[in-house]
Amino acid sequence: MTSEYEKKYKDLLRDIFNGSTTPHVMRNDRTGVGCVSKFGLGLTIDIDKYFPILTGKKMYPHIYESEFKWFISGHTNIKELQEKGNTIWNEWADKDGNLGPVYGHQLRNFNSDGHDQLESVLNSIQNDPDSRRHIISLWNPGQLKEMALPPCYLYFQFFVDGNNLNMFALQRSADLFLGVPYDMALFAQLLLYVAEKTGLNAKTIDVKFIDAHIYHNQHEAVLEYLNAPWYANTEYTYKNEILTLKNYKPGKVITAPVAI
Repeated sequence: MTSEYEKKYKDLLRDIFNGSTTPHVMRNDRTGVGCVSKFGLGLTIDIDKYFPILTGKKMYPHIYESEFKWFISGHTNIKELQEKGNTIWNEWADKDGNLGPVYGHQLRNFNSDGHDQLESVLNSIQNDPDSRRHIISLWNPGQLKEMALPPCYLYFQFFVDGNNLNMFALQRSADLFLGVPYDMALFAQLLLYVAEKTGLNAKTIDVKFIDAHIYHNQHEAVLEYLNAPWYANTEYTYKNEILTLKNYKPGKVITAPVAI
């Protein structure tokens, strides 16, 4: 049985690449590379059934695992990522490895005023599970100018349903081929982390991509991936903040240039 998650992901790529359902838009962008974009696409996955990792092209767990740990630590210097072999932020950091008050800073010290959003969400889920305010917001207009790159994923909201915990995530900008596969793995880790801390079962992740795009210099790689076989849902265990993939069978490495 092929991966349910990967089928949904490939359908998104085809939707943009072929313009199959809603009109696709050729756009200029900040990078100068140019892209094909669509508005308001999404993915819904059942994290209790499988871990969202692609099999049709090889992904590297040390990348999303190190980025997640870096994110929840509140750190914003990339040196600890580099020590784990993760170089995805190299092009944006300054000469000392600093990115400014980006993702983790806003999570653990919003607006540099000491507010820890992660702890607040954990407390609210445990003490007021029916609340509609289990929210993490990484978008801080007051500090955008200090950031090397404003957050692409910027909003999370949790929903308690009995013993299950669901999560909605919002991305303002989604590089579907290079960025989104690793973003989805990070989102899954966030839900698993919060669920374990609150004694709940991680269930559903619903993600919305406001501007979903494929860059012009990725077309060849996207076509290669769309024509590649993919394999079974990847099973996993998660305990004491440790994620273990059980049957991950990746395909070949398919590379594409990053639009900076």
